[in-house]
Amino acid sequence: MKIIVCDDYLLNVTSLLRDIHRIVPDAECHAFTDSAEAMEFIETHDIDVALLDINMPTVSGLTLARAIVGKNEKANIIFVTGHPEYALEAHELFASSFLLKPITFDSLKKAFDNLRNPVNDLNDSTISHFYNGTSNLGKNIRAMRVKKNLSVQEFSDKIGVTPQTVYRWEKNERVPDVVNFMLIADLFGIDAHELLK
Repeated sequence: MKIIVCDDYLLNVTSLLRDIHRIVPDAECHAFTDSAEAMEFIETHDIDVALLDINMPTVSGLTLARAIVGKNEKANIIFVTGHPEYALEAHELFASSFLLKPITFDSLKKAFDNLRNPVNDLNDSTISHFYNGTSNLGKNIRAMRVKKNLSVQEFSDKIGVTPQTVYRWEKNERVPDVVNFMLIADLFGIDAHELLK
């Protein structure tokens, strides 16, 4: 997930980055206090999620948002502002969230949990590895099973498959079907796509 944060106050940027890293630890984050620099970055990079202050010198957050969505209509815009009067314009840009300062961790997490366009971190290489048996899926299932202190038998009982099936998953000889995939993710308390990382 590629994220940019732009706010002309460094303290706000630092606080947002800290919370983002708690919510999506693997995200690639780029932060700006100068909105003109953010605009230059946007011109040459694709963005999945942008956290933007609105009222900034040089380039407003609304202008940045239009530039981002102009390049990628699936980009998620989260406005972080102290100006509620911009809510209608944010709505017209189909923003994922409109958060009023001060931003709390819970409100930011809720914004990420409810992105208008959920971000999929799977790329062609990951999918290729998944289908040719060289993915990390088996290793990940085993590592998470061990971390949960579950034997193969206990794990297989919880998922509703045979121990032999679990052994095959962990050796990348077989892959779980969609239902089992979701059951495994739920058992480990993670998003399903994390199993493929």
